[in-house]
Amino acid sequence: MNNIKRTHTTFFLIFSILALIVVVLLFIFFLKVIKNKNEHISVAVTTLEEKMKAKENAVINASKVTEIKSIQNTIDGYFVDPNKIDTFVDYLEKIGLNLGSNVSVDNIEIPSNTKNLISFRVSITGTFNNVMKTITLIENIPYQVNVTRVYLNKKTDVSIIGKNTKPLTWQADVSFNILGLD
Repeated sequence: MNNIKRTHTTFFLIFSILALIVVVLLFIFFLKVIKNKNEHISVAVTTLEEKMKAKENAVINASKVTEIKSIQNTIDGYFVDPNKIDTFVDYLEKIGLNLGSNVSVDNIEIPSNTKNLISFRVSITGTFNNVMKTITLIENIPYQVNVTRVYLNKKTDVSIIGKNTKPLTWQADVSFNILGLD
């Protein structure tokens, strides 16, 4: 009987040792699996954070590009492109029409000795108030303007024909320089 007990105890001991080894191996296996999953999740989270930062930077850069283009358009508004002088001349003529005077560009000169400067000479005709409003508006247009000369004179007198009176007509010759793009 003792022999059977010993065999049974030995068998139970061997089985317990094998079970313990299997449990330890399973524990190590699960630890490795968990460690690999943690590393994988860590890499995925880091990659996701990098992509989120890149997306935020892209959005910030896009808004900065839009802001810079807006500032560049504003700055370009202070200069006249020598290739687009006709657009500026149309602009000057529309100023006169809106204020009730006649603006005609007499001379446009791009001095060779001075860089980025365009000289204009315009004639403005109309009533005194309209001529003065036009001169004031030309001085204050959203370009970098330097008025060099203003010559103002009466063109016609008031003449009374029946009940109709013809108002005084004034003429102004204005010379100014404006910054141009190179």
